[in-house]
Amino acid sequence: MTEIRRSGAETLDSAALSDLGSRLLRQPARVVFWEGPPAQAIYLGRGLSLDVHRHHATQITISLGEPVSVLTDHNGSVSRQQSFVVGPNVAHGIEAEETPIIEIFSEALALADLAQRLRMAAQSETPPLPSDLLDGLWPHLVLVGDRMLNGETEEALVSDLVSRLLVSGFDDVGEPRVAAARSLVTPEFLLAEDQPIQALASHVHLSTSRFRHLWREEMGVSIQSYLRWQRLLTAMQDTAGGASLTEAAHGAGFADSAHLTRVFRATFGIAPSRIFKNSHSVQVITADTK
Repeated sequence: MTEIRRSGAETLDSAALSDLGSRLLRQPARVVFWEGPPAQAIYLGRGLSLDVHRHHATQITISLGEPVSVLTDHNGSVSRQQSFVVGPNVAHGIEAEETPIIEIFSEALALADLAQRLRMAAQSETPPLPSDLLDGLWPHLVLVGDRMLNGETEEALVSDLVSRLLVSGFDDVGEPRVAAARSLVTPEFLLAEDQPIQALASHVHLSTSRFRHLWREEMGVSIQSYLRWQRLLTAMQDTAGGASLTEAAHGAGFADSAHLTRVFRATFGIAPSRIFKNSHSVQVITADTK
């Protein structure tokens, strides 16, 4: 295993890290999902092999064992990394079948800004976390891992990690009109509105064209792409709650299960059936934040 240190010279208890990694490889992986906004999730467990894909969340992957193989479609390159960061809509894949990992997924705008800064500084589509930041994060990752394995799902698990990644704290307000529109995008809204973009624009007193422009400027993605992402998250929650793929697809506004599967694979690099029909491999939990 790569030597892991705290900030400074103090060595992290390697026995605790080794024990957590061993436990993660012996039991089903867990995904805990918080609705938000911003929507956020933590994946904890055995790594997966995922085809090159892209999604709206910023993703931070940290191996608790050996470095993992990271793929991009920029030039077909493969690198071995202890950690990597990908911002929204950046294509990437991973091969980590036998490695315990922790992954953070977040829609937080400040985290997307961090990913962009790291990408530019490293001139890489999948930059590693700065060594000093990763050093200080190790003991907190071990703590989060232990708590998740004990069944804890409170939102502080992810918000604390995001705050530590940002160093200066967690603030996700952003442009007020976009923030107001974003708060309206619930599963109920997506099913009830035949013209959701026009409805959102009207709510914040903007023309549809001006709203589309402002949204892309603030979020870095079109409003259509964001709404499709939210429908996918809704389908994931429904499936985690026991719905079939067909039921989840219809409940989230997809044409059918095949449509949902295509979008899911393009977004996460894996078929949804490999996740939701194999609960002995991965357990998906929607946390109650109330």
